[in-house]
Amino acid sequence: MEDIVKIKSGEFTLHTRNGHAEHHRPHDDNAHSHPLNLNGEAFRSEKNLKIAFLLTIFILITEFSGAIISKSMALYSDSGHILVDASSLLLAWFAQIQVRKMPTEKNTYGYHRMGILAALFNSSLLLVISLILIYESYLRLVHPETVNSSIMIIFPLISLVINIIIGMRIHKDIHSNLNLKSSFFHILGDSLISIAIIAAGIIIYFTKFYYIDPIISLIVSPIIAIGAFSVINETVNILLEGVPKEIDFEKVKEEILKTRGVKNVHDLHIWSMSKSFKLLSAHILVEENVVKSSDICCIINNIQDALEEKFKINHVVIQPEFNACDMTNGFCVHPNL
Repeated sequence: MEDIVKIKSGEFTLHTRNGHAEHHRPHDDNAHSHPLNLNGEAFRSEKNLKIAFLLTIFILITEFSGAIISKSMALYSDSGHILVDASSLLLAWFAQIQVRKMPTEKNTYGYHRMGILAALFNSSLLLVISLILIYESYLRLVHPETVNSSIMIIFPLISLVINIIIGMRIHKDIHSNLNLKSSFFHILGDSLISIAIIAAGIIIYFTKFYYIDPIISLIVSPIIAIGAFSVINETVNILLEGVPKEIDFEKVKEEILKTRGVKNVHDLHIWSMSKSFKLLSAHILVEENVVKSSDICCIINNIQDALEEKFKINHVVIQPEFNACDMTNGFCVHPNL
């Protein structure tokens, strides 16, 4: 039987044909350790969510005050929408606090999925809100409301300015954090609704054409639903441990096969714990002339460096083999087991 190499936590154990075991630990500069700034990202996101939540509470007070003064059902409805947004931001803020917790013996990957679950809840809530808005818009077409158009212009304008400030603050992090992406779509929905109410207020002020309010809402609501579907699709893919949409599975496989000393790759899995934390595991069949554990160390390090640089895959686990394992059940089973 050929030599077998087992790897655990950066330490390589070479099991030879005579039954002896040789232990090897790579140099510190080549060890399996890629620094992640996940806690730093979580802390920044947490701070932005905290500010966004407090500003949203201020918007809620502003909109609700305007609704009381103007007796506008549109502003009452928008206040309810903003109340849901404030709740979702509070939940997202809580999720980011959980992300910063250290892994435990029971939760060895930490709490990164808390943010994904919160994002799924938020986006699902946003989808429900968009459907409610479509229904309410239909009712307003059938029974238009008489409202104070001046209040419809002034109070949503204040909300719009604050939402723009919030959106600019969290926009730079939405590509690396699904929680913030979900919250951003909430804010975008608020902004679009504010614009719709302002435009409707201006038209009503000059024409008394009250039907314009539900018409604009019927245009805005599907846009909110599209954003919600986008986040839901991505969160479900992460929870199902699917390949991240920005990573090409075949290109990753080709990159591994380019590595000198690799004959074949199988049992390849690519998934993510969060938007910014991507993982990969694979079995590689090494060439017959590779017999030293130091050579295998070099192969694994080269694969890790290439995947980190080209695909931003943060955590890579490679199992080297000298004999192809049984893949009849879809997963690699070592013949000795």
